[in-house]
Amino acid sequence: MSGLIHKIALLGREFTVQTEYIPRPERRIRTLVYDGGRLVTSREIPVGPMAVSDEAVDAKVKEQHRRITDTLIQRAAELQASKAVAAPAKPTRPTAPQTSAQPKGVPRPEVEPGSPLATAIAIRQTIGPFGLTFARPTPATASEYDELMGAVETAIDRIMKSPAWDDIRLDEQLTMIAIRGQLASWRLADRDLALATEIWPSVERFALHQQKISNRSDLVAFDHRLLTWALGELGRGGLSDELLGGLRGLAGRDAELDELLAHPDRSSPHELLAVLMRLLDETFV
Repeated sequence: MSGLIHKIALLGREFTVQTEYIPRPERRIRTLVYDGGRLVTSREIPVGPMAVSDEAVDAKVKEQHRRITDTLIQRAAELQASKAVAAPAKPTRPTAPQTSAQPKGVPRPEVEPGSPLATAIAIRQTIGPFGLTFARPTPATASEYDELMGAVETAIDRIMKSPAWDDIRLDEQLTMIAIRGQLASWRLADRDLALATEIWPSVERFALHQQKISNRSDLVAFDHRLLTWALGELGRGGLSDELLGGLRGLAGRDAELDELLAHPDRSSPHELLAVLMRLLDETFV
């Protein structure tokens, strides 16, 4: 079996779920989900040493495809249910005040001030954008080096002046201080290109390291709860201030979401929905 592909009509749009087996040397199963022609999420899992026969691999492909499809349908159903709760039918005549509790959507997860989770969220908001911005290939030209080195310098200065600085790990503080010192030497050397090429690998390694902050188990669990709440909120009120404010708890996790939060006037509910569903899949454990 080369793979599976299904088209599903959800939320008034057509999603395509495609699962395939990637043979040796990777031996992985990859599932891609498209909204129309746009890739909205992907998922890869290793086949594992126990699946040695074609039948065992086929079974794993089918299981992965079914699980992702079921998850997609479940999230769409939750969003649709939130819409139904938010827009009840209007009564045709005056009714007596309701005394029973009305159904509500998933509550927004609360974060206790001063808790380890609150500290982790604050650190990600402060240092996470560094990883999203500078984990990129080596610049190709001198002008690109000049632009990026200046941006790195500004970013580190902002982090060092932030309220979360004292909560950042000591080894990470020392790494940023060292990079900041290298950038000062680069400026004293009239922005020497050879020196810039020596500095950049340190910047890229540190940025890649910062991208791992969202792998913390407490942040993964919080992010999943917040994303589930956000899908319901999106169904009830579109791009509301409440929704955008809540999603700032995810700042520093994903570049596309950060861009949407920075410019909500340029975004649409459909664009945000695609990002939220992709991130929800990433936090699905």
